[in-house]
Amino acid sequence: MKKLSFILLTLFGLIVFQNCKKDTNTNDASSNVTDDEAKEVVVSDAATDDILDMVDIYGFNSSANRLSHLPSCVTQTIVRNGSSVVITWEFDANGCTMPNGNTYSGTVTITRDWDVTSHSISGSITFDQFYVNDLMIEGSSDFIREINTTGNPQITHNFDFTLTFPNGDTASRSGTRTREWAEGFGTPDHTDDVFLITGNSHIVRRNGVVLDAVIITPLRREATCHYFVSGTIEITKNGQMAVLDFGNGTCDNEATLTLPNGTVRIIHL
Repeated sequence: MKKLSFILLTLFGLIVFQNCKKDTNTNDASSNVTDDEAKEVVVSDAATDDILDMVDIYGFNSSANRLSHLPSCVTQTIVRNGSSVVITWEFDANGCTMPNGNTYSGTVTITRDWDVTSHSISGSITFDQFYVNDLMIEGSSDFIREINTTGNPQITHNFDFTLTFPNGDTASRSGTRTREWAEGFGTPDHTDDVFLITGNSHIVRRNGVVLDAVIITPLRREATCHYFVSGTIEITKNGQMAVLDFGNGTCDNEATLTLPNGTVRIIHL
């Protein structure tokens, strides 16, 4: 009996060991951020930033020179009621190509209110059948716009978006984003604008994988470039962190992804 019990305990121990080993290997593999996952963080980041960029540039600036940069395929409606303003942008249903090269369609509505005490602007952004290229964005964003300690305008968004891809798959993205208008504010030319972006987001991918992204070094967005030209994002998946680096200021479609084990891969965006 003792011999049988010893054998059974030994077999049980081996089974548990193998299962634990298998689970550990599986978790290690599944915790690595893949190229596609890194790209999806960038795609959703860029799509989110794209419309916030337009809100920053045109939604708070009544300059005729600024507004003249809006393409003719955008119909803008402004309704004022005291300190409150509702701005509606209707983009051509067939697509409206913007100065940054991206194509919009659908409707964006900005509701904003001026606070005479704090000299800040707060409000919300909503979307109706709105597309950035072929990616549909639904949801809303609350925001506050103010002058920061360096004297630059900045806008902080708390957003909750659903992204629908061309094949019908959906993903969700929520979080906080602060965009500092670091260069080009006050000039009529849109092409000299530079924004520095910080914040964090919680992403549930179309396949159910959860990613948490935190901007470690501010992302630099230049109006003349389709991509972020510098900055780093820390991406966490299953407790493991990878770092996505957009480089040193060159406008290109490459970023590097550094995995927890030190492996570095080039990501083509």
